[in-house]
Amino acid sequence: MFLALGFGLSFIHSLPPLTSTILYSICYFFGGFFTTKEAFEAISKGQFEIDLLMLVAAVGAAFLGQWAEGALLLFLFSFGHSLEHYAMGKATKSIAALADLAPKTAIVRRDGKETEVPIEELVLADIIIIKPNSKISADGAVIKGESSVNQATITGASVPVDKSPVTDPEKDYDDKSLRAENKVFAGTINGSQVLEVKVTRLAADSTLSRLVKLVNDTEAQKSPTQLFTDKLQKYYVPAVLILVVILLFAYLVINEPFSKSFYRAMAVLVAASPYALAISTPSAVLSAIARAARSGVLIKGGGPLEQLGGLTAIAFDKTGTLFGFKGVRQQFILQKRHLSNPYTVTCVCV
Repeated sequence: MFLALGFGLSFIHSLPPLTSTILYSICYFFGGFFTTKEAFEAISKGQFEIDLLMLVAAVGAAFLGQWAEGALLLFLFSFGHSLEHYAMGKATKSIAALADLAPKTAIVRRDGKETEVPIEELVLADIIIIKPNSKISADGAVIKGESSVNQATITGASVPVDKSPVTDPEKDYDDKSLRAENKVFAGTINGSQVLEVKVTRLAADSTLSRLVKLVNDTEAQKSPTQLFTDKLQKYYVPAVLILVVILLFAYLVINEPFSKSFYRAMAVLVAASPYALAISTPSAVLSAIARAARSGVLIKGGGPLEQLGGLTAIAFDKTGTLFGFKGVRQQFILQKRHLSNPYTVTCVCV
């Protein structure tokens, strides 16, 4: 707002130029406060980031009297960071919504009594009671009762899956030894019958918890472009600053006023700073991950997201989910040499 106001007032010749300069100075403060803080924190750790180039360029523009250009530069950079934080906030909300799918408590039978306890207090081999139309509290094996369970939160398939008890309720089971019809997952929804389930995974190790952790870790996984930017700025920023310092003293060699050397150095600094790359890449990646998460698509990070752009064919192993549970009418056995051709796999899937 201050930037637009200062730019607009600069066309009113009856007002003193100082009016616009004051407004631009306010833009400098609001646009550069957090960026300056982050830049100095990085410098204290021995790291040089593109933020530093932007700050030096903005200060240089002010020394040259180009307050509008410096304010615009700070505005664009702070706006890019705002978009990045907004996208990160959206991703965090999506993760929180995913975590809320699991109930906070469970009805457990201990010493013949049924009590409600937090899911964090469940231990392996605890017997939990799952009432009709309620969420299942923990991963486990069905030991009593038959019901249909909606596993869409885990598998994506909305059609309920029939569950039946194991043959030996006293035996201790793990996920690998359980058949699909005997296994239930935390966060899924029970049907119309009561189930008794023996806990096979602690709350922190449940399938849903691991899924939440996987999505949460995507924020730390950078795309190839982000990794390239980070690697570039590690060496590029000091190199540009050294070049700018050398250009500042060019007046000693080519016999020109210091103001011209200073202007040239600042021009090189602005032109050499890859602001667009630094601003656009993290914002685009985080926005895409957050948008996909809201639609139920979980992307492991920026790397897989960028790789999608180079795909020419996709093979799905989700026949029931994608194609309406149509039965497989024909089987194809591919030789190993055929698998190198993506079109072969695509034709078989179709």
